[in-house]
Amino acid sequence: MLKRIKERKGFTLIELLIVVAIIGIIAAIAVPTLLSTRGAALDNKAQAMLRTVSSAQSAYYARNGEYTDWATLVTDGFLDARWVSPFTEEGVTYTDVSAASGQTFEANATLPANLGGTSYTIKEDGYITSP
Repeated sequence: MLKRIKERKGFTLIELLIVVAIIGIIAAIAVPTLLSTRGAALDNKAQAMLRTVSSAQSAYYARNGEYTDWATLVTDGFLDARWVSPFTEEGVTYTDVSAASGQTFEANATLPANLGGTSYTIKEDGYITSP
């Protein structure tokens, strides 16, 4: 009987359960790290998008002596066509708060609630703030 057991090829149920348990432990460690990294990347992208708006507004101001709304920035070629306020990309909502021409502008980016719901604001001074 002992000889017959040694001749069998394959894994026992215990060995398979141990492998599944090890994979479960690795997944439990890796998934939260992956999600926090994704959240940080989306956070940085939202801030970069606000800087894009700020650069476009600054360029428009240099040419025309006033800030304007996003639709005009798109029409004049300072921003691409997706910049219609408000618009959402990868769960982040971007909003043109000061949608009129003048000496100031303000734009917001709000992250999705599952990633903290953080809201960022940029104004004509170019500094990004978070309330």
